[in-house]
Amino acid sequence: MKKFYLALLIIIAAVVVSYGFIGAQQSQGDKHPDVDWTLSCQECHSEMTPEVYKDWELSKHGDVDFGCYICHGDGQEVFYPKGTDERCGGCHAAQLVEFEKTKFNSCYDCHNGHTLKFHNE
Repeated sequence: MKKFYLALLIIIAAVVVSYGFIGAQQSQGDKHPDVDWTLSCQECHSEMTPEVYKDWELSKHGDVDFGCYICHGDGQEVFYPKGTDERCGGCHAAQLVEFEKTKFNSCYDCHNGHTLKFHNE
């Protein structure tokens, strides 16, 4: 009987540790490519990915200078190549509550990530 409880304890510990590891990976996101961190997101992306930068600049978020880090993280500690619905919900909580009632999987099923146009127009 002691062996059973010991095995059970080991299995539970392994599950807890693996969930902690997975959670840590998800909370940190991916790694941003190495860049000159003295430059702002806008300085770099206006030259490196001008189409993406222009889409953002002409969007409602660009109009109010809504920073890249709000959706993508700071790039050094936390980086999300694609924003997450949870990050959208930080400002759009009411819309996220309504969204959860729909059949869609992500805000990005209907909205382009940088233009934010509805139905990916």
